[in-house]
Amino acid sequence: MIAPDPCAGSAEPTYPAWLHRHLDEQAAIIRALDPFPFAQPADTTGFHSLHQNDYLRLSNHPEVIRARTEAASRSRVDSFSSFVFGGAAAEHETFAALLREALQACQVIATTAGWTANVGLIEAIAAPDVPIYVDAEAHASLLDGVRLSLGRRLLFRHNDPQHLEDRIAIHGPGIVIIDALYSTDGTLADLPRFVAICERHECTLILDEAHSFGMFGEAGGGLAVACGLAHRVHFRTLSLSKALGGHGGAIACGAQIAPALWSRLRPVIFSSATSSILAAAHAKALELTMTDRRRAEHCQAMATLLRDRLNASGIDTLGSASQIISIKLQGGDAAKLYGALRERGVLTSVFIYPAVQMGISLVRLSVHAEVTEADVDYVSATIVESLEALGLGMDGRVAA
Repeated sequence: MIAPDPCAGSAEPTYPAWLHRHLDEQAAIIRALDPFPFAQPADTTGFHSLHQNDYLRLSNHPEVIRARTEAASRSRVDSFSSFVFGGAAAEHETFAALLREALQACQVIATTAGWTANVGLIEAIAAPDVPIYVDAEAHASLLDGVRLSLGRRLLFRHNDPQHLEDRIAIHGPGIVIIDALYSTDGTLADLPRFVAICERHECTLILDEAHSFGMFGEAGGGLAVACGLAHRVHFRTLSLSKALGGHGGAIACGAQIAPALWSRLRPVIFSSATSSILAAAHAKALELTMTDRRRAEHCQAMATLLRDRLNASGIDTLGSASQIISIKLQGGDAAKLYGALRERGVLTSVFIYPAVQMGISLVRLSVHAEVTEADVDYVSATIVESLEALGLGMDGRVAA
C-alpha cells in the first residue's frame, strides 16, 4: 500500500526570500546529484551491505535480542528523566560498570548520543577564548561543539602532530581534539605523539573513540587502550551505534573531575535518559565484545584484504588502517558510483558537503564481521568495473 502524499491538496508555508538564499548553495549541490536521495532497500537480503556502522553485527545477535526482550518484560516503568535527576535504572548501572572496565576508565557519563557527548563536553570545559585545536578532518559533532563553546577554534592539518605543536607554540595551551579513527577516510590517529604533545604543553586532550571502540584494544576498549594510553587521555567520547549496534553515547573521564563536569553537561541535564531496555541490550553487546574478539579480528582482516585488492587495482584508499575504506571522487561523482554499485548489489554510503570539503565527494565502505572473502572478491571487482563504466579513473577523476 502506498502512503498518501501529505502535501496533496494542501498549501505549503511561504518561506522568506532570505531563507531560500541561505539554502541555495546546498540545494544546488543536491540538485546535481544523481541518484538522490541515497535510499537503501528495506530488505538487504542478497545485497553486499557495506553501508552500515553495525561493525560487529551485534544489533540482531540472539543474545542481545534476548536481553532486550527480557528487559522489556520486566514490570517497571522508566522515569525518562535526566540521568542527573534519577533517570538511570539498574540496567544503566550494569552497563556503565562494563564500560568502565572495557575503557579502563575511572568514570563514565552516559549521554543520549555520540553527538551530544562531543557537543556537551566541549561546551562544558572550554573557558572563554581558550585555544581549541581541532584536526581538520574531525567529526562534525566535534566542530559543532567548538562552535557552540566560548573557545577559539584553531584547525591543524589532518593527523599532523608537528603542525599541532607549531600552532600551540604560537597560541599557547588549550584543548586538543582528535578522532581515534576518522570516519571519512578510516585513518587512525598518531595517538602516542598527540598525547606527548599535550603533556609537554599542558593541553587537555579529547579523543573521539566512536568508530574505534569495540574494534581495537583489549576487550574492545578502543585506540587509547590499544596504545596503553587510557590513563593519559583526559576525555574519551563514544557512540554506541557503531560496534555495539545500539543507540546512545558516553564520556570517559577521571573521577576527580566527573562531578563538576556532570553539573555542566547541558545535553545530559536537559535530556531524558535513554531507555533501560536499550541499556540491557548495550550491556549484553558489550559483554560479547569484551569476551570474544574474533568478530573484530575477522572484520579487520577482511578490511585489510579489501584495501589490498583496491590498492592493487590502483585505487587510493586514503591511508585507511581500519574497517572504514573510502574512495574520493570529484564533485558529485560519488553519487554516480553509489548508484552503479547499488544496481549491482553493493550498498555503500555517500559523503558530500558539508560532511567533506566542497568540490569532492566520497563513497565509503564499512566492512563488518559477516563479510567473507567471496564478498571482498565481488565488491572489489565491481568497484573497478563500475569506475571504468562511468568513465572515472582509479584516482576518481574523469578518465582521459
